Amino acid sequence: MNPASKSPPTLFVNAQLVDPQQAPTTTEPGSLLSNAGVVCSPRTHFFSSEEQPTVVDCQGKHLTPGFIDVQINGSHGCDYSKEPTLESIEHSRRSLLKTGCTSHCPTLVSLTSPEYRSLLPLLTSPTPGCSDNLGLHLEGPHFCPEKKGAHLLPNICDPSDFGGWKDMVGPEWDKVKIVTLAPELPNSLGLISSLSSHSIIPSMGHTSCTYDQGLSALSQGAGLITHLYNAMSPFHHRQPSLVGLSSRMPFSIISDGVHVHPAAVNLAFQGNKSGCILVTDAMAAMGLPDGEYTLGSMEVTKGEGKATLKGTDTLAGSVASIDECLAKFLSFTSCSIEEGVACVTTNPARLLGLSGKKGTLAVGSDADLVLWGDGVERVWKSGVEVQ
Repeated sequence: MNPASKSPPTLFVNAQLVDPQQAPTTTEPGSLLSNAGVVCSPRTHFFSSEEQPTVVDCQGKHLTPGFIDVQINGSHGCDYSKEPTLESIEHSRRSLLKTGCTSHCPTLVSLTSPEYRSLLPLLTSPTPGCSDNLGLHLEGPHFCPEKKGAHLLPNICDPSDFGGWKDMVGPEWDKVKIVTLAPELPNSLGLISSLSSHSIIPSMGHTSCTYDQGLSALSQGAGLITHLYNAMSPFHHRQPSLVGLSSRMPFSIISDGVHVHPAAVNLAFQGNKSGCILVTDAMAAMGLPDGEYTLGSMEVTKGEGKATLKGTDTLAGSVASIDECLAKFLSFTSCSIEEGVACVTTNPARLLGLSGKKGTLAVGSDADLVLWGDGVERVWKSGVEVQ
């Protein structure tokens, strides 16, 4: 049985409801009802004497949809790309809930075909009561070698056709939701078109492509730019590169205060508020003390709020959680809470085709909820409070 089907009714009162998918109707505190794992209408729901709701007084704080992270390589000691166990995956996903991350796309770095075939079945195994897996994000291996970042060069390769991609990934290919690749490589445009036609989001990243090459990929179905500014050619007023497309299509950005300067975060956001999606790009060290960790086969050092390849200054993902990224984003941009929350709820839900189910407080949506004061204070997953 789905645990959500047994979740008791909960009535949230005195809450500042934040739902970027719906225009605000009032600034007065409101109420919200969840039952059996979904948001219900308090006016039409009937309670029997056996199922009176638990009342939660939100004390005028913000009640938001659960946060969605579409790029996360691991957390709390679990490296999704390096021999994770079901137990470590479950621990990671359960720990993510406490940061407000109620749904995510587990992300793999550039690997070999045997590694993909081994890891995909494990990462798609069900983990009830944890942060939802909304589909895998394969970051690589079809990258520009000069923009590989923290990816192993021997694993970087040019794409073939869709059949070759499926053969590389293995029989669980249909569990993949996002693929990051460089659009300028041979055969990339054909693969982008095929991925898009199979409801897989092609995302442009780790690339030296020009603006025009990015535009060609957009016309073939590319639906996202991966971690804007990082691992791509810089913007120039006569050669805008892929960065120049960020005003025309969705983009993800790492607002941890390390990967991108606050002014650059704000510039991108102001140019395309509805397309801005915050991601952590976090690795296994997120949630753990400073020390030595891994990202796939690479050794990584965590210290001073960042993760770098051991012995280098190359960033190896982040160590920030999604709530930390949101808090910094609100500071960097001086945007409203509604605008900021949209970047971790409404915007990623729209990208994934989940509007109405995720990223909203609408009746019928999943009762994944975050109480936000000065940060995350309480979290509910499918209507059940996270302890």
